[in-house]
Amino acid sequence: MTSICNYSHPELQITEGLTRQTSGILFPYNPEFYKLASELYGPGTIYCWTIKATDDLLAALAHPTFAATDALIHSLRILKIEYRALAIFCLRNPGVELDKDFGTFNHTQLDLCLPILPEIVTLGQHAIDLGGPLPVCYTFMFMVFVPGLSYFAGMMDQFCWEPTTWGKRLVSATYGYVFLALTIFHFSLGDIGISMVLCMYEALLPVVLAFLFLFCAWASLSTLGWIVALIDSYRERDYDGRKGLGGSESAAVMAGFMIFGVKVNGIPLTPDVAVSISDRDQIAALIGGIVTLCFTVTHIIRAQIKIEEEGEGEEMERLTGDV
Repeated sequence: MTSICNYSHPELQITEGLTRQTSGILFPYNPEFYKLASELYGPGTIYCWTIKATDDLLAALAHPTFAATDALIHSLRILKIEYRALAIFCLRNPGVELDKDFGTFNHTQLDLCLPILPEIVTLGQHAIDLGGPLPVCYTFMFMVFVPGLSYFAGMMDQFCWEPTTWGKRLVSATYGYVFLALTIFHFSLGDIGISMVLCMYEALLPVVLAFLFLFCAWASLSTLGWIVALIDSYRERDYDGRKGLGGSESAAVMAGFMIFGVKVNGIPLTPDVAVSISDRDQIAALIGGIVTLCFTVTHIIRAQIKIEEEGEGEEMERLTGDV
């Protein structure tokens, strides 16, 4: 069991004479571990689903439904494999030091040129395979939980939309199914303690990534806004417009540190399934998501312009009637 976690740190092992693969982060010298991994959880597909989830209800629900079913089926297939809970956890969180909370492990260097035991390969393949659907399910749970909590708290009155009855039922049914599938998955791992720790890490990951994305987006827009204000202040010789540049620079530097921290600590943005964003099918999926987003943004802008024009027309009619 110790071996599978050690193999996921190739920088600490003996790799002389081996060729590093271009894809695969955990096992760049052992592509056999990715034999069962699916391209449905590649970076292009994940980004496409994330983009479409903002405007296409069926697309937002179909992918996590499939992922939950996938995780449930594979969890039942590995019921007889020992140490499956710890293997999934250490491969999903390679930056966590297992010696602190999970016992004593053997850190003897492994020669990656030697054949790997078949049971180790099988365990690693199933753990990598389950690393694809898990983040999709937990990301969906987070995406539904936050607006759902706002809705039931009465905060949705501040927004301009109201979900339909059919939409609420469909989302609730999907949410319940994904929650049930994850519950069965965690209880099937055979170690409830490690399973709960895995659940906590997976549930916190979408929160961390969402905060990072929103903060970096705010820092980028803030920096761009202050640069425009700075240019205008130099043109108009208005030195008060330069006062906010320091805060904008601080936000940009902080965003850079956050991105650096994510990189150093190995926080995954997408599952490690040895699929590159440069693959043709991943590029096609990503382009599809971007095109859908562009159409959605265009539709929203046109609808807003139409509403403003109708409002101005009603105002003119009212003024004309008063005259």
